[in-house]
Amino acid sequence: PVNLDVPRGSRVQFINRDSTAHTATTTSPGFDSGTLKQGQGATVSLTKAGRYAYICQFHAFMQGTVTVS
Repeated sequence: PVNLDVPRGSRVQFINRDSTAHTATTTSPGFDSGTLKQGQGATVSLTKAGRYAYICQFHAFMQGTVTVS
């Protein structure tokens, strides 16, 4: 989802179901999935409360927000 709300301590998995590479990278300190090719996934642990805006480094129009409470 574009916006996701999770409790602190959650693990969020990003899976690339597209035919081109993507990332899930916060625009400020937070997390970076690294490059995910088709079918690959990455899991991030969210231990600090806050709002984490993220983009795909290859496609900056692809954006989302994870809110950790």
